[in-house]
Amino acid sequence: MPGPKNLLADIWLLASVATALISEELADNPLSVDEFALYGFISDLGPVTATQLGQWTGLPPTTLSAILRRCQVRGEITRTPNAADRRSNLVELTDHGRAVYESALPALLAAQTRLAEHLGPDDGARLAVQEIDAATRKALKAPARPYQVTAEPGTPDIGPADLTPAQLAEVRSFTAWLRHRDG
Repeated sequence: MPGPKNLLADIWLLASVATALISEELADNPLSVDEFALYGFISDLGPVTATQLGQWTGLPPTTLSAILRRCQVRGEITRTPNAADRRSNLVELTDHGRAVYESALPALLAAQTRLAEHLGPDDGARLAVQEIDAATRKALKAPARPYQVTAEPGTPDIGPADLTPAQLAEVRSFTAWLRHRDG
């Protein structure tokens, strides 16, 4: 058997299986995984432009446009002229779109619960994913992600900017040991 692939292959595999996990939970919902994720950005950060959505998600413009058109036809999003830039439109969820999105939220919670059953304590997993995301965006010369994950309350205020990767790994190892020691 060949040796391990590279980090980008690992990321692709993770994205694929994470999509499959969410898709299983969304089986009874009309939203696709991509639509659900876009609705989350629009709900939390909207109104937004299609350009912003494309920059945040990395979706090709044609793919994003097709998704938004499909959702608009279903009456779940609206596009209105952007007063700040007449060349673009603002994308927002309609009341119907918000209801569809909110009805899908329990599926995300179920997927997160299934993942947590096998992940154990977070121990900085989201921060590590965020660090890889930031590096990938820099490699693409893409804008920063639209939100930042911060350490949970009560965790030491340390991070990649404060420590070398080796030091951060040592802190995570020590944290795991403390949790094991203290049951």
